[in-house]
Amino acid sequence: MEQHLDQDPGEHPREDPGADAGGEGVCWLSRVCPACGRLAEDPRALRCPQCAEELPAPG
Repeated sequence: MEQHLDQDPGEHPREDPGADAGGEGVCWLSRVCPACGRLAEDPRALRCPQCAEELPAPG
C-alpha cells in the first residue's frame, strides 16, 4: 500500500463512497437471459436475442 507523507501510518486513505457502489440496478434482472446470461437491450423483449429463451417476467 502506498504511503502518503501527510498520512498517519494507522490511517486508511479515504475512498470515494460512490466509486464502486455496485453494478446495474436490479430492475434490469428481467432482461437477463436465464439460459445464456445475455442482457436484452430492448426492455420490452420477451425472448433472448441470442438464444431465443423466454425472458423472466418483470417483477
